[in-house]
Amino acid sequence: FEQDPIQIVNAILPLYLNGQILRTLQESVASELAARMQSMQSASDNAGSLAKQLNLEYNRARQAAVTQELLEIISGASALD
Repeated sequence: FEQDPIQIVNAILPLYLNGQILRTLQESVASELAARMQSMQSASDNAGSLAKQLNLEYNRARQAAVTQELLEIISGASALD
């Protein structure tokens, strides 16, 4: 028993097309997830950089306040002499 080649193609072609469509959809989803992961990684890197910069500015402001207070104490002590 041998089937007609046209019947074989008609039976296989829809399966092949369904497989191709499924593969395309899966690649699309994978691409979207990869783009989201990259975006989140960039956001995390930017947040870390921002936190580091803010910490540096805070420490500089704190150090400036301490220095100013020391200068005021020294000036007050000098005025008493």
